[in-house]
Amino acid sequence: MKKKTIFGHWEASAIIMNLICTKIFLNFPRMAVEEGGTAAWIFAIYIAILAILGFTVIQKLYKPFEGKDLLDVAELAAGNIGRILVGFVILFCLGWGTVAYMRMFSENMKLISLTTSPLSYVELYFVVCLVTGAYFGIEALSRLHAFVVPVITVGFLLIMLGAVNYIDPGNLMPLLGNGLSAIFIKGAQKVSDYSEILVLFLLASFLKKYEVMKSTGYWSLVLASVFLVISVLVFSTVFPYPSSLEITIPIFHVARLIKLGRFFQRVESVFLFIWAASSLLYITVNFYLILFTFQKAFRLDYYKPLIIPLSIIVMSLSFLPSDFAEVVTYEVELFRSWSWVPAFVMPILLLILARRKHRKSAESGGNEPQDS
Repeated sequence: MKKKTIFGHWEASAIIMNLICTKIFLNFPRMAVEEGGTAAWIFAIYIAILAILGFTVIQKLYKPFEGKDLLDVAELAAGNIGRILVGFVILFCLGWGTVAYMRMFSENMKLISLTTSPLSYVELYFVVCLVTGAYFGIEALSRLHAFVVPVITVGFLLIMLGAVNYIDPGNLMPLLGNGLSAIFIKGAQKVSDYSEILVLFLLASFLKKYEVMKSTGYWSLVLASVFLVISVLVFSTVFPYPSSLEITIPIFHVARLIKLGRFFQRVESVFLFIWAASSLLYITVNFYLILFTFQKAFRLDYYKPLIIPLSIIVMSLSFLPSDFAEVVTYEVELFRSWSWVPAFVMPILLLILARRKHRKSAESGGNEPQDS
């Protein structure tokens, strides 16, 4: 019998942190400025608190289902049809993230570095990486995250520290920016920026222990929140509002400003390295989880025969949007406005239904769900 893959707290935390924080290198700081204006940092803290509160509710409901992932919970709640329907929802979320981010990463890489290369050529690098990662599996990917994510973190913090000389606290005035309504009411739906926490509920079966899942969720959310808030603070203090709204790749432009002495310039090369590493990890683990979800939702014996066909589908779908602006519109205005529903609302409803069904089962002589 094949040994069940199990990995620890740090590996899972590294995966979730990277999935959430990758958007720092794309458009999160500018999106925060669009929502909050000069109070973008308050907006970033606010949605982080909402995400942590949402996870608190979910993890309390999750306690009786130790070692079971969200598809297992869906089956307990609504049988095979529940497992398949939830599988479709998760496949859509992961699929959109993989397709959209592959297109955005490739477009930005072409804009910054590979200016004369065809877009299909740039995307081919990503396809090779996600196919390779899928063949090696989640154990190899978790170990790779455990090693690479600290390197990405150090590179990011170096860029943030290097920008200190360019910070003007006056750019944070007026303090409430676009107003309380824009931040706390309209901005609440942007808790979707933490929707990658959904992946933790897929990894629950690899973590086995409830306490490991709980601590992983809190650590990854808190650390990711710190990095997101730092990126917004630095960006909004370096570039004054509203000129900051004109900048397409915020942290790259922050890195371009930095000059440390005569011989240490062009710090944006550090940005390119950590950005490429983060994006490759993001797409690769997302693609593996698409395969994992598909296999489990439809109870397939093997997922590897799906790797090549699905990778071709992902690459093909990434070319459907006519241009970069269209991808960003779908990502920011649609997906990032509503992905809080599958990430937070769906698990809560499933867990409540599963607990109710098993309570009735226990009352009629059944058993509470146990770790298998």
